[in-house]
Amino acid sequence: MPVNKQNIIAGLFDAGTYESITVSTTSKSLSNYTDSDGNLAKRVVITIESAQIRIRWDGVEATGTEGHLNNPFTTIVIVGTDNIKNFRPIRNSTATVDAKIRCTYEY
Repeated sequence: MPVNKQNIIAGLFDAGTYESITVSTTSKSLSNYTDSDGNLAKRVVITIESAQIRIRWDGVEATGTEGHLNNPFTTIVIVGTDNIKNFRPIRNSTATVDAKIRCTYEY
């Protein structure tokens, strides 16, 4: 029987903006990391749905075969404005469907 793991992360920063992104065969960047007052997010909590993705946050785009491999139902926490700006997810090369990621930005 599969184990359903759940992590809840809260408290250090205040949740602000949110976005859903479809991750396909082209590397994308996050876009909603600025709040209505112009503040930049300090942390983003990301959950993965539907398919494996690869990620990088070092300023280089991930590819379908290069980057940290993450599975559906994984929670990723990226800390630091530069790391958030540099975050690049892409669908893993063996995935047959696009993934959806849900992002909550914290300030």
